[in-house]
Amino acid sequence: MPSITVGSSRIAYRVAGSGPALMLVHGVGKGGEAAFGHLVDQFAQRNTVILPDLSGSEAAQDDGSDLTMEQLADEAAAVIEHAGLGPVDLVGFSLGGAVVAATAALHPDKVRRLVPVGGLVRADRYMENLIGLTLSQQHDAVAFGRVLTTTAFSPRYINSLDSLAQVDEMGAHLSPSSGRIRQLELLVRTDISDLVGKVQAETLVIGCNPDAAVPAHHSMDLHTGIQGSTYHEFDSGHMVLVEQPDAFVRVVNDFIHKA
Repeated sequence: MPSITVGSSRIAYRVAGSGPALMLVHGVGKGGEAAFGHLVDQFAQRNTVILPDLSGSEAAQDDGSDLTMEQLADEAAAVIEHAGLGPVDLVGFSLGGAVVAATAALHPDKVRRLVPVGGLVRADRYMENLIGLTLSQQHDAVAFGRVLTTTAFSPRYINSLDSLAQVDEMGAHLSPSSGRIRQLELLVRTDISDLVGKVQAETLVIGCNPDAAVPAHHSMDLHTGIQGSTYHEFDSGHMVLVEQPDAFVRVVNDFIHKA
């Protein structure tokens, strides 16, 4: 798997498929595979998929310092440059939605079309409270995972599961690692209000409702802030990648492959 050094971080990425370049940027979590791995084969049927693990993910090697939005945007741009496939269509989920918007603003030559999913311009009091609650449970991995999964998935989806054990199994992928803590701390500090107006790439903003993790008004803020963007909203919890994977792939492909 190729990798590149960006500042003090060593960033690995995977490339799959053929066609126009599509990079998928993860949010809070283990990394690219955990967020998008189950969708790569579908996307790779029509695209050359680039799947990076940015600083804070388990696969990345970094110095453990506080994460910044500019740092992650620079890492994304460096991967695009290193892969030699740019400009790319750039999709980012959750925290990654803010990262890709920042990437498009700071590195406009690297991005053709942009799709922030469940992203945000800036954190608000609700998110500060929610993330504070999550971080207060970092001493208890099960409780930490339960808070994250309860807010990440819709009540409909959670109620469709057979048992609480399945919820805990999903939560086990969101353990309170040092990288996860730093990702959450960056999420609560997020404020790209000075960057969204600089995005030049054609943009589709995707929101989710009901989304208890990053409520849909944050996606609407991105839509309002990015001139000429369009908006699509899923009837889904925050984890639309899991709740409606086929529809999600179709909406993204329809946008990036339109004439």
